Amino acid sequence: MLLGVVTAHTNLYFVGTKDGMSPKGKYIRPYMRNGPIRDLNDPLLLCRSQGMAPELTEIMQVVAGTEITVEWHHFNATESDNVISPSHRGPCLVYMAPLESNGLGNSWFKIYEQGFNVEKDMWCTDVVRENHGKLTVKIPTKINNGEYILRTEMIALHNAKRQGQAQFYPNCVQISVTGATSGNPEMYPIDKLYSPTDPGILFDKKKGGTGYVIPGPPVYSP
Repeated sequence: MLLGVVTAHTNLYFVGTKDGMSPKGKYIRPYMRNGPIRDLNDPLLLCRSQGMAPELTEIMQVVAGTEITVEWHHFNATESDNVISPSHRGPCLVYMAPLESNGLGNSWFKIYEQGFNVEKDMWCTDVVRENHGKLTVKIPTKINNGEYILRTEMIALHNAKRQGQAQFYPNCVQISVTGATSGNPEMYPIDKLYSPTDPGILFDKKKGGTGYVIPGPPVYSP
């Protein structure tokens, strides 16, 4: 299934910087599944495109320290699109992995996370919807120069009080980073990022977001 052919749930449509957004689908790995991932052992948890050869996707040139904006949509790429169902509330997470790894083995490190904002009573998915699908993250400066997979993810928690029912919506962008000053982030395999019983995965939304623990490893912060 190629990006944009089927439009339901939510998928990544665009990526860009302050200089502008790319054409639809450019730099984004084509996805093979339209709906969410629920099984943490599913190979499609990687990018919803496991097995897709990296050479099928163009590579975006990025200077370390640059802010990258990704843009999700639900039905179509318009400001009236609801991006993701209002009931599908939860955190956003962004990871990176060396492109040469194709996301396999100990290759992933987290560069961004946003969960529940108590003061605003908003989940990250609410913020993304309010921003018409956009989320902006900064590429770290203390990493090695080279080509990477940028894995963006929203997790919907509306059914997460039952084990195995949290919904994961990952999509991946391919980038090439220059101007970095080298670094050594701790890396994790994709199948060890989460556990089905993590408090941020097995979660009853009726209890509210106060005290919510964002799942996954800590954000890389050298």
